[in-house]
Amino acid sequence: MKSIDILFEARPAILHSFVDITQEKENEHLMIRSEKMNIAGELAASIAHELRNPLTAVKGFFHMIRKGADDKEMYYQIIGDELSRIEQISSELLILAKPHSENRRDHNILKLITDVKILLTPQSNMKSIEIVIQSCTQEMYVNCEMTKIKQVFINLIKNAIEAMEDGGRIFINLQKVGDAIQIQVIDHGSGIPKELLHKIGEPFYTTKEKGTGIGLLVCYQIIENHGGIIHVESEVNVGTTFTIVLPASKESLQLTRYQVPITR
Repeated sequence: MKSIDILFEARPAILHSFVDITQEKENEHLMIRSEKMNIAGELAASIAHELRNPLTAVKGFFHMIRKGADDKEMYYQIIGDELSRIEQISSELLILAKPHSENRRDHNILKLITDVKILLTPQSNMKSIEIVIQSCTQEMYVNCEMTKIKQVFINLIKNAIEAMEDGGRIFINLQKVGDAIQIQVIDHGSGIPKELLHKIGEPFYTTKEKGTGIGLLVCYQIIENHGGIIHVESEVNVGTTFTIVLPASKESLQLTRYQVPITR
């Protein structure tokens, strides 16, 4: 809705104009949904590889138990741990594939990013990359739609993994900045030329050979709809840093800040 002051029959009045944006909102939801399924499809191969490892361990120890091996309790513990690992990875993939909603609640952003790390660890392991989360507190809450915020960080971290051909570490730094929470995704990959940085987030612009340019556009839209901002800095052959700033929830602002850094 837009309103402007006018004169009507020589008297002050206000003219209201209404524009129906239903179709635009529906298109935005479809684009976000499509990108989510695209991400899920790309992750399928690495996740299948990761699930095969614990399944092999479970099968092997089960075979040994059937043959009457000693120290069965140790085998039970290992089998239990491997099954939990499979359940964790499967659960995160299912959450990603769920239809999105506008059901916003206060979520611990550190917990959400840790869940994303679990989902992307299979893909990072295949390229000898370690994902390191650094935070000065265990709890930092934002009011958000969980699956959408996870989608943002899946996209950014996946892009970072693809940019690092020689392995290494991806750092995710979280900190409170005033009434906001700042999250940085830092890689040491190929980087982006300065003259192209301003195009990041534009529709159909991508630096990847098989990319569509939709992923980062969706990320920008999701963060903007949550009242946040995204900023990118990059240097060729040095790396790229995406900085996201989101408003902290009231619960987060009331928490006492820990002084001991946490690394995961």
